Amino acid sequence: METLGIWIGALCTLAIFSYLLRENPFFRTAEHLFIGMAAGIGIFYGYQSIVTNAWNPLFNPGDEPRQWFMIVPLVLGVLLYTRFLKKGKWISRIPLGFMVGVGSALAIRGVIGASFMNQITATMSLPLWGVMSKFGIDSLLFILGVLGTLIYFYFSREQKGPLKVGASIGKWVMMIAFGASFGNTVMARMSLLVGRIYYLLGEWLAIL
Repeated sequence: METLGIWIGALCTLAIFSYLLRENPFFRTAEHLFIGMAAGIGIFYGYQSIVTNAWNPLFNPGDEPRQWFMIVPLVLGVLLYTRFLKKGKWISRIPLGFMVGVGSALAIRGVIGASFMNQITATMSLPLWGVMSKFGIDSLLFILGVLGTLIYFYFSREQKGPLKVGASIGKWVMMIAFGASFGNTVMARMSLLVGRIYYLLGEWLAIL
Protein backbone atom coordinates (compact mmCIF):
# COMPACT_ATOMS: atom_id res chain seq x y z
CA MET A 1 0.00 0.00 0.00
CA GLU A 2 2.90 2.35 0.70
CA THR A 3 4.34 1.67 -2.76
CA LEU A 4 0.93 2.23 -4.32
CA GLY A 5 0.62 5.55 -2.50
CA ILE A 6 4.04 6.65 -3.77
CA TRP A 7 3.09 5.79 -7.36
CA ILE A 8 -0.24 7.62 -7.09
CA GLY A 9 1.49 10.70 -5.67
CA ALA A 10 4.15 10.62 -8.39
CA LEU A 11 1.66 10.22 -11.23
CA CYS A 12 -0.53 13.03 -9.86
CA THR A 13 2.54 15.25 -9.57
CA LEU A 14 3.52 14.55 -13.17
CA ALA A 15 -0.06 15.19 -14.26
CA ILE A 16 0.02 18.60 -12.57
CA PHE A 17 3.41 19.41 -14.10
CA SER A 18 2.04 18.51 -17.55
CA TYR A 19 0.15 21.83 -17.47
CA LEU A 20 3.49 23.51 -18.22
CA LEU A 21 3.17 22.15 -21.75
CA ARG A 22 -0.54 22.83 -22.23
CA GLU A 23 -3.85 22.00 -20.62
CA ASN A 24 -4.61 18.32 -21.10
CA PRO A 25 -6.88 15.56 -19.75
CA PHE A 26 -4.22 14.35 -17.30
CA PHE A 27 -4.01 17.75 -15.64
CA ARG A 28 -7.80 18.11 -15.50
CA THR A 29 -8.11 14.66 -13.93
CA ALA A 30 -5.56 15.49 -11.23
CA GLU A 31 -7.21 18.87 -10.67
CA HIS A 32 -10.64 17.30 -10.20
CA LEU A 33 -9.21 14.66 -7.86
CA PHE A 34 -7.57 17.36 -5.73
CA ILE A 35 -10.72 19.50 -5.55
CA GLY A 36 -12.92 16.48 -4.81
CA MET A 37 -10.64 15.21 -2.05
CA ALA A 38 -10.38 18.69 -0.54
CA ALA A 39 -14.18 19.02 -0.55
CA GLY A 40 -14.58 15.56 0.99
CA ILE A 41 -12.05 16.30 3.74
CA GLY A 42 -13.77 19.62 4.43
CA ILE A 43 -17.16 17.93 4.78
CA PHE A 44 -15.70 15.27 7.06
CA TYR A 45 -14.02 17.76 9.38
CA GLY A 46 -17.13 19.91 9.35
CA TYR A 47 -19.17 16.92 10.48
CA GLN A 48 -16.61 16.10 13.17
CA SER A 49 -16.73 19.70 14.37
CA ILE A 50 -20.52 19.56 14.67
CA VAL A 51 -20.38 16.31 16.65
CA THR A 52 -17.55 17.42 18.95
CA ASN A 53 -18.53 21.02 19.56
CA ALA A 54 -22.33 20.88 19.41
CA TRP A 55 -23.83 17.37 19.49
CA ASN A 56 -21.80 15.91 22.36
CA PRO A 57 -22.14 18.92 24.72
CA LEU A 58 -25.88 18.91 24.02
CA PHE A 59 -26.84 15.21 24.01
CA ASN A 60 -23.81 13.35 25.40
CA PRO A 61 -22.45 15.68 28.07
CA GLY A 62 -21.07 12.95 30.30
CA ASP A 63 -20.41 14.38 33.75
CA GLU A 64 -20.82 17.95 32.52
CA PRO A 65 -24.19 19.78 32.49
CA ARG A 66 -26.02 19.96 29.19
CA GLN A 67 -25.21 23.08 27.19
CA TRP A 68 -28.60 23.85 25.67
CA PHE A 69 -27.37 27.00 23.91
CA MET A 70 -25.30 24.76 21.61
CA ILE A 71 -28.51 23.94 19.73
CA VAL A 72 -28.05 27.23 17.82
CA PRO A 73 -24.69 26.33 16.17
CA LEU A 74 -25.95 22.76 15.76
CA VAL A 75 -28.95 23.90 13.72
CA LEU A 76 -26.84 26.35 11.72
CA GLY A 77 -24.25 23.67 11.02
CA VAL A 78 -26.88 21.22 9.81
CA LEU A 79 -28.46 23.87 7.60
CA LEU A 80 -25.14 24.19 5.74
CA TYR A 81 -25.77 20.75 4.23
CA THR A 82 -28.97 21.95 2.57
CA ARG A 83 -26.59 23.18 -0.12
CA PHE A 84 -26.89 19.70 -1.65
CA LEU A 85 -30.67 19.95 -2.03
CA LYS A 86 -32.13 21.13 -5.32
CA LYS A 87 -35.05 23.15 -3.98
CA GLY A 88 -33.75 24.01 -0.53
CA LYS A 89 -30.21 25.09 -1.28
CA TRP A 90 -31.15 28.72 -0.52
CA ILE A 91 -31.47 27.76 3.16
CA SER A 92 -27.70 27.25 3.34
CA ARG A 93 -27.24 30.98 2.74
CA ILE A 94 -28.54 31.74 6.26
CA PRO A 95 -25.72 30.04 8.23
CA LEU A 96 -23.24 30.98 5.50
CA GLY A 97 -24.13 34.66 5.88
CA PHE A 98 -23.82 34.35 9.66
CA MET A 99 -20.35 32.79 9.26
CA VAL A 100 -19.25 35.48 6.81
CA GLY A 101 -20.47 38.24 9.12
CA VAL A 102 -18.77 36.86 12.23
CA GLY A 103 -15.60 36.06 10.29
CA SER A 104 -15.48 39.56 8.81
CA ALA A 105 -15.94 41.14 12.23
CA LEU A 106 -13.15 39.07 13.74
CA ALA A 107 -10.88 39.77 10.76
CA ILE A 108 -11.49 43.54 10.93
CA ARG A 109 -10.80 43.54 14.66
CA GLY A 110 -7.60 41.57 14.16
CA VAL A 111 -6.43 43.78 11.29
CA ILE A 112 -7.03 46.98 13.27
CA GLY A 113 -5.17 45.59 16.24
CA ALA A 114 -2.28 43.84 14.51
CA SER A 115 -1.79 45.94 11.39
CA PHE A 116 -2.67 49.38 12.75
CA MET A 117 -2.51 49.93 16.51
CA ASN A 118 0.33 47.52 17.22
CA GLN A 119 2.45 48.96 14.42
CA ILE A 120 1.86 52.51 15.64
CA THR A 121 2.82 51.48 19.17
CA ALA A 122 5.92 49.63 17.94
CA THR A 123 7.01 52.61 15.83
CA MET A 124 6.54 55.11 18.66
CA SER A 125 8.43 52.90 21.11
CA LEU A 126 11.53 52.48 18.91
CA PRO A 127 14.68 53.59 20.75
CA LEU A 128 16.72 56.11 18.78
CA TRP A 129 19.97 55.36 20.57
CA GLY A 130 22.16 52.30 20.70
CA VAL A 131 20.01 49.82 18.76
CA MET A 132 22.40 48.55 16.10
CA SER A 133 24.67 51.54 15.90
CA LYS A 134 25.61 54.47 18.06
CA PHE A 135 22.93 56.73 16.64
CA GLY A 136 20.19 54.15 16.01
CA ILE A 137 20.22 54.64 12.23
CA ASP A 138 17.99 51.64 11.66
CA SER A 139 15.27 53.08 13.91
CA LEU A 140 15.48 56.46 12.19
CA LEU A 141 15.12 54.81 8.77
CA PHE A 142 12.16 52.80 10.01
CA ILE A 143 10.38 55.87 11.36
CA LEU A 144 11.18 57.78 8.18
CA GLY A 145 9.69 54.98 6.09
CA VAL A 146 6.51 54.86 8.18
CA LEU A 147 6.03 58.64 7.99
CA GLY A 148 6.72 58.65 4.26
CA THR A 149 4.16 55.92 3.67
CA LEU A 150 1.54 57.80 5.69
CA ILE A 151 2.29 61.00 3.77
CA TYR A 152 1.87 59.14 0.47
CA PHE A 153 -1.77 58.45 1.40
CA TYR A 154 -2.41 61.99 2.67
CA PHE A 155 -4.65 63.46 -0.03
CA SER A 156 -6.05 66.48 1.82
CA ARG A 157 -3.36 68.76 0.39
CA GLU A 158 -1.45 68.90 -2.85
CA GLN A 159 1.74 66.91 -2.58
CA LYS A 160 4.42 69.49 -3.27
CA GLY A 161 7.45 70.65 -1.39
CA PRO A 162 8.10 68.60 1.80
CA LEU A 163 4.94 66.57 1.20
CA LYS A 164 6.19 65.56 -2.24
CA VAL A 165 9.52 64.45 -0.79
CA GLY A 166 7.78 62.45 1.93
CA ALA A 167 5.41 60.88 -0.61
CA SER A 168 8.37 59.87 -2.78
CA ILE A 169 10.04 58.24 0.22
CA GLY A 170 6.82 56.40 1.04
CA LYS A 171 6.46 55.20 -2.55
CA TRP A 172 9.97 53.74 -2.57
CA VAL A 173 9.45 52.13 0.84
CA MET A 174 6.24 50.46 -0.37
CA MET A 175 7.96 49.26 -3.54
CA ILE A 176 10.71 47.69 -1.44
CA ALA A 177 8.13 46.09 0.86
CA PHE A 178 6.12 44.73 -2.08
CA GLY A 179 9.31 43.39 -3.67
CA ALA A 180 10.30 41.65 -0.44
CA SER A 181 6.82 40.16 -0.12
CA PHE A 182 6.92 38.95 -3.73
CA GLY A 183 10.38 37.48 -3.15
CA ASN A 184 9.12 35.57 -0.12
CA THR A 185 6.21 34.24 -2.18
CA VAL A 186 8.55 33.08 -4.94
CA MET A 187 10.85 31.41 -2.41
CA ALA A 188 7.88 29.62 -0.84
CA ARG A 189 6.74 28.34 -4.25
CA MET A 190 10.29 27.27 -5.09
CA SER A 191 10.49 25.32 -1.84
CA LEU A 192 7.28 23.51 -2.81
CA LEU A 193 8.75 22.74 -6.24
CA VAL A 194 11.96 21.44 -4.70
CA GLY A 195 9.91 19.25 -2.37
CA ARG A 196 7.98 17.68 -5.25
CA ILE A 197 11.14 17.14 -7.31
CA TYR A 198 12.80 15.50 -4.31
CA TYR A 199 9.70 13.30 -3.95
CA LEU A 200 9.93 12.20 -7.58
CA LEU A 201 13.68 11.59 -7.61
CA GLY A 202 13.96 10.30 -4.06
CA GLU A 203 10.91 8.37 -2.94
CA TRP A 204 9.62 7.38 -6.41
CA LEU A 205 12.71 6.75 -8.55
CA ALA A 206 15.11 6.28 -5.59
CA ILE A 207 17.83 8.23 -7.42
CA LEU A 208 18.63 10.51 -4.49
